[in-house]
Amino acid sequence: MTQRRVFSSLSEFDPNEVRTNLTTDRKGSPAIQLGYGVELRSVALVTPAAMTHWPRVSGEGNYGTTWGPTDPTKAKYSIDLSDTAFQNDDNSNPHFSGLAELLTAIDDKVLAFVHANQLKILGRKNLSMDEVKMLQIRTVRQRYNKDSGALVGHTINLNTACYQWDGMGGKYKGKINVCDYKGDTVPNGTVGPGDIVAVTMFAKQVYTGVGGDKFGIQWAFEDVSVICQRTKLAGPTLQSAFATQTYDFAQEYEHPSEPVVTEVDMSDQFSN
Repeated sequence: MTQRRVFSSLSEFDPNEVRTNLTTDRKGSPAIQLGYGVELRSVALVTPAAMTHWPRVSGEGNYGTTWGPTDPTKAKYSIDLSDTAFQNDDNSNPHFSGLAELLTAIDDKVLAFVHANQLKILGRKNLSMDEVKMLQIRTVRQRYNKDSGALVGHTINLNTACYQWDGMGGKYKGKINVCDYKGDTVPNGTVGPGDIVAVTMFAKQVYTGVGGDKFGIQWAFEDVSVICQRTKLAGPTLQSAFATQTYDFAQEYEHPSEPVVTEVDMSDQFSN
């Protein structure tokens, strides 16, 4: 029987309980097993609130997109979690830092394990820790402004295959559950860009040999809780770009008054 994943909150999750073991894949090649606790349960947790910019959690996922697959059976549902601020008095998302620190600690565990077993895993030897780290694709990635190239924040990307193996040689269409902030499933619920969400995420596998000798953790997700939709977020009360401008003719804004509609008695015009 397949063991159900147990998703822990950040306060309950201890990164010291994450275990790494060397095993082999179906082809007999070295592989890294990641587990939690002595039972080697799935490394799974519930994320805190974060803004998502490019969610694709329904329909055919990333099928037909610019960088997506041309085969729908290879499509993936995807969601990103960012440190973008969504409250007026914050410069960034204060909930994101705890998640980033935890995932960085897990990445560091995998890094140390690969460094210690680099000959078997990478086919390399005598690499320093820094040299091995250059080969690692980290979970928390930097976001840059496409125009200026300046660092604007950090993001975490999660992906789940739209179609899963059914154990009988075929595939079936999976589904991402969309819930409200209380965890109740919303029928036909959607997630839009700019929504504030939390997700149940888990380490699907530790991949190696990508692009030659790159390695990292593939994180997937099962459910999405929409904590606050973009349309319901309160906007800033002060647009600072205009605050420094002064004009002699400036006046306080007033809502235009509603036009007064008077009723006209037209009965005399139709009388004989």
